[in-house]
Amino acid sequence: MSVHEEWMTNLKVFREQIAQAGMNVNLPPASMMELDLHYLEVIPGNKMVARLPFQKRFTNPVGTFQGGFLAAGMDDVFGPLSYVSAGRPCLTLSLNTTFLKAFTEKMAHCILEATILEQTKTFIFMRAEARSPEGELLAHAESHVTILRDDQMKKA
Repeated sequence: MSVHEEWMTNLKVFREQIAQAGMNVNLPPASMMELDLHYLEVIPGNKMVARLPFQKRFTNPVGTFQGGFLAAGMDDVFGPLSYVSAGRPCLTLSLNTTFLKAFTEKMAHCILEATILEQTKTFIFMRAEARSPEGELLAHAESHVTILRDDQMKKA
């Protein structure tokens, strides 16, 4: 079983665990499915790596991958990394992205790698990079999330 297949199976288990805590969630998330993200490596408490294919339907007027969709791809790596690291759902407090080079059709895909910088009982601080297949840095982002407590999960 590939890392991606194992991750997709785990998402179903996570959905059931979260439902038992009184919260209904959509796993896998529609955004991940729409972007066609493929997970390559998952190390809870450390990092998560995924491949994001170039899709023309997500391009801007000049034909490169629109930055908001690239940021969404990074968020779809931050989210699951925070969940498996905290062992429970988290909510994004901030997502700041800096774009350095265009993600073009010629690249075919980019690699998204998110790492945990620091984790406390309440927060997780992460950084992600989007790189071309040749390793060129296309963008980087930082995200801060809050780890939901039991009483918050029932309200969310």
